[in-house]
Amino acid sequence: MSVKLFLSTPFLQDLALLDPAFEERVWRELELVQSFPGVGSSLVEPLLVQAFGASVLKVAVGSYDVIYERIHLDDGSERVNVLGIIPQRKIR
Repeated sequence: MSVKLFLSTPFLQDLALLDPAFEERVWRELELVQSFPGVGSSLVEPLLVQAFGASVLKVAVGSYDVIYERIHLDDGSERVNVLGIIPQRKIR
């Protein structure tokens, strides 16, 4: 079963501002998330829960957290909504 990634506009806009080499690291991490959607941490800072919702997960890429949510669909499949990429120093 293939998990589809949906990329939010804010995520794409913030990612475009980063160094291309770092952007490649983010894409590699998202490939892992797509293969194993539960790989992220549910220990998300309150500020991120407030901004993105209680069900979000995060994966660290360097000094950034990629924020996403898993959606279980009625047909038994899953999708991953990538919501944002946030500098860790901004939220800690």
